[in-house]
Amino acid sequence: MSTAQGNRQVLVAEVDAGANRRALYLLPPPDGGVSASELGWETFQDLPVPMIKLGPDGTVLAFNRMAAKLLGVSLRRGAHLSQLMEGLGRSISDWLNDSLAGRLVQKSEFLRLTRTDQEIFVQVSLNRISEGGEAALIAVLQDATELKSLEAQFVQSQKMQAIGQLAGGVAHDFNNLLTAISGHCDLLLLRHDQGDPDFSDLVQINQNANRAAALVGQLLAFSRKQTLRPETLDMRDTLADLTHLLNRLVGEKVTLTLSHDPVLAPIRADKRQLEQVLMNLVVNARDAMPAGGEIRILTEVTTLDQPLERDRVSVPAGRYVTVQVHDDGTGIPKDKLQKVFEPFFTTKRTGEGTGLGLSTAYGIVKQTGGFIFIDSELGRGTCFTLYFPVLEGQPHTVSRKTASQPDQGPLQRSDGVILLVEDEAPVRAFASRALRLRGYTVLEAESAEAALKMLEDQELDIDVFVTDVVMPGMDGPSWVRQALKQRPDVRVVFVSGYAEDNFGQEQSKIPNSVFLPKPFSLTDLTNTVHNQLH
Repeated sequence: MSTAQGNRQVLVAEVDAGANRRALYLLPPPDGGVSASELGWETFQDLPVPMIKLGPDGTVLAFNRMAAKLLGVSLRRGAHLSQLMEGLGRSISDWLNDSLAGRLVQKSEFLRLTRTDQEIFVQVSLNRISEGGEAALIAVLQDATELKSLEAQFVQSQKMQAIGQLAGGVAHDFNNLLTAISGHCDLLLLRHDQGDPDFSDLVQINQNANRAAALVGQLLAFSRKQTLRPETLDMRDTLADLTHLLNRLVGEKVTLTLSHDPVLAPIRADKRQLEQVLMNLVVNARDAMPAGGEIRILTEVTTLDQPLERDRVSVPAGRYVTVQVHDDGTGIPKDKLQKVFEPFFTTKRTGEGTGLGLSTAYGIVKQTGGFIFIDSELGRGTCFTLYFPVLEGQPHTVSRKTASQPDQGPLQRSDGVILLVEDEAPVRAFASRALRLRGYTVLEAESAEAALKMLEDQELDIDVFVTDVVMPGMDGPSWVRQALKQRPDVRVVFVSGYAEDNFGQEQSKIPNSVFLPKPFSLTDLTNTVHNQLH
């Protein structure tokens, strides 16, 4: 070839680069005085890509320096390819047979090396050659570890997203059912006093409906579709308020110790949900130490000068408040670490847990904008590490208006006209009866379109819209915006089995509106409407 120094002799090596591409390598020729076979062997050794020469049965006949570097000490002449790597979908022998017979649809295959010191994936392309009238195979290897890691990260994220969407949908439907169950139970309790033989049964129904609502709340937490009330927090204060409860949770056999960074920075999070995360992690640590031990909670400010890449997640550079929860328990097997945050996955025996504790913690941390990682070793214990972005500058206040927590005492009778729009008939039946019991006049509509049709009567005087958010056809915020053009003074109560954050931007554009999450009780509903009117 022609160079700046004149014409030069080079060796040209062509190899399969995958994706229907060919790679050409220009190599300097060896010194003179070598035979053709020596020249071929030296060229094979100098190729800048890992290559292995295989017999028809998969026995290693030769390999170059790059292959030895990639595969490690296990690579030797006479070894079988199946001893060096394993197939991800089919056996090595089947793949070799298809290659020799020319039946390969794709020339390359992804394989996992059998090295025990680290996990390495390779993309292997096979090419048939004939040497001395006998068939052989040339395997060209390419390190595909990063590619397979990115692929696994994508698959895992898609899996968690799909499970989250399923959990959110199930939670929404259950919240509608629980609203009807607990609501009608409230109506029955109004007609029974404590001396009634049915009173205790009704209380049991109501209490178990509330327990079911808490379970649904955990599903919403995992799916990151629950309503958050973020505020500026100091993790030291949060843990100080929680210490008494945590000590009660761990029991007498377990010691709880806390260690704080003296200059801990503030974060922005929902205090109630953050406490739920800490309780779940502490309970998980306690259960891992049936014979007792120590749980250590450490907080500190960590500065990442560059993104942190671990567990197929990238944590952006910046300042974080980290919380570590250590235990000296039994540890978690390595093959189960990737599953610990999945809903209903548990290493406990049947009846000892729901499998929602860690998935709830995962969902809350992610929805808060943080990250959670786990390190565990069998027989040595487990450590959960949480990263929360430091709140820089002035704290941001929550401007969105939400329904205040109602008092549990009875309300005086009220008056006013309520337009109730709810597509779920049992929920609509309970809500209308509850409001009428408090003295309101209630007009019912099963859809947004029916509500707008009703409002065409200009003489109809409405004080409050009580509407579901998610409905077939037009949703709640859409029909309310349209109705408020003609009736701008009407107050609005949005109800939904989903979280407020799902439509928070839409609600912020609607004046005089509040949000009431499902499931709600009779008192929740009537007090919220009362507060809107007064």
